[in-house]
Amino acid sequence: MTAGVVEVPALIVGGGPAGLTASLLLSRHGVESLLVDKRDTASPLPRARGVHARAMEIMRVCGVEPDLRAVELPITPGAQWRTGLAGPAIREDVPSSAVAAEVSPCEGLSVSQDVFESVLLEHACGYDTARLRRGVRLESFETSAAGVRATLLDLASGQHSHVRARWLIAADGARSAIRERLGVAMLGPHDLGRQQMIAFRADLTPYTGEHPRGIYFLTGTNAALIWTHSDHRWVISVPDTGDISDPAAAVLGVLGVPDLPVEIVGSSRWTAAAQSAARYADGPVFLLGDAAHRFPPAGATGVSTAMHDAHNLAWKIASVVHGHAPARLLDSYRSEREPVGCRNADETGTAWSRVFGSGAAPFAGRSLAQIDMGYQYQSPVITADGSPHADPPGADYRPSATPGCRAPHLWIDTSAGRRSTIDLFDRDHVLLTAPPGESWRTAADTAARALGVPVVNHVIREPGWPDQYGVSAAGAVLVRPDGHVAWRQATQPTSGELAHGQLLAGLRTSTAA
Repeated sequence: MTAGVVEVPALIVGGGPAGLTASLLLSRHGVESLLVDKRDTASPLPRARGVHARAMEIMRVCGVEPDLRAVELPITPGAQWRTGLAGPAIREDVPSSAVAAEVSPCEGLSVSQDVFESVLLEHACGYDTARLRRGVRLESFETSAAGVRATLLDLASGQHSHVRARWLIAADGARSAIRERLGVAMLGPHDLGRQQMIAFRADLTPYTGEHPRGIYFLTGTNAALIWTHSDHRWVISVPDTGDISDPAAAVLGVLGVPDLPVEIVGSSRWTAAAQSAARYADGPVFLLGDAAHRFPPAGATGVSTAMHDAHNLAWKIASVVHGHAPARLLDSYRSEREPVGCRNADETGTAWSRVFGSGAAPFAGRSLAQIDMGYQYQSPVITADGSPHADPPGADYRPSATPGCRAPHLWIDTSAGRRSTIDLFDRDHVLLTAPPGESWRTAADTAARALGVPVVNHVIREPGWPDQYGVSAAGAVLVRPDGHVAWRQATQPTSGELAHGQLLAGLRTSTAA
């Protein structure tokens, strides 16, 4: 039996963090989407557990952060090495919370992926522009200059339906059938070691306290131990030797606590990989999340990077749908996200090899904060200003408003109360100026009308803003809806006409107009 044809701007395949974030952001931009997920329920296994600060900034702007904070695990950040769980700490790696507070209004989040997805799903379903169907599989699709025609199968009823979409967003995971159908290769090492994951329930409070570390490396068995749920659920990951016939005995052996009551929840085998797709787009099809890149779990960057993918793509789709930009703006998804995916694969692959090889500290290259927030887009829709590259190998994170970078966090006083600059970047381009920048604000209004692109002016009165953003008090910074700096002028123009011309050029570049 076949239903009629559904027409929608964006068809999203996959209901994990990448797909749900894409649905949520498209809805915030007023773009209709249909998300289908072949799963009818969330995975019973915890999978990923970390969401970093930059992704939480996205959730903050979308209004989701409070509900996520309500379900987060009260972990003690950082890693600890022990021979066995009952033994003393050999070493610790504890991040500096003071640095985190300076660079972001958000802390990272520790919550199991199944819980995270349930909160995100609830918010995504709260928009009339979003349709979500579980238990539905993408059977086939064809692309053309007009977009995508797809056939869907409802797995419960056996009913087929057809969708015509302008774009197909492939968020269908590491084994992406869409990516395989397009013939897109994955580049990088596909086997950094095979692991056996065992999820179990046991009260480990006597050994970890009420606020366990983010991760324990148990060097006696080369295992990793992670707390996943508040009801005493944990996961261990050990090298896959193929001989674990008794998971409970294996857990007790790894922990080194022989008389501990243990309930096995589930287990699976997986292979660590550090790969990025040869291309993140093919015509009207865009790869997001694990469909575009696979990272080992060192540093827990997978979920956050997937959400960054969606953040980059959603505003560009919306700009095209609403007539604010031509379709070629979407070409910048590849030029901006592919280098980030390759960089993150390299960093996490190296970190994984160090942790499970020589035992050295994770992330000996870029710091974790730099990986999360310090990537810099260099693409045809970013207006470079001659500043040095802001994301060199080995860097620690220092907030920078260099074009292409995430616009730095700064607490500001507004009519709505005390806010972060991060809160200003949502649906429209934003021009930031201090009070002396009136000529820039006038130019922004004129340029916005000329191009038909909404631009919101914000006057920042805090005295630290010019230094934080690398401009004089009479300078200006144009920030895209995804919070990345598109254009920056450090000084005041010599005339209003020059201000208009410079800002018009920056806005035109940012929208590929």
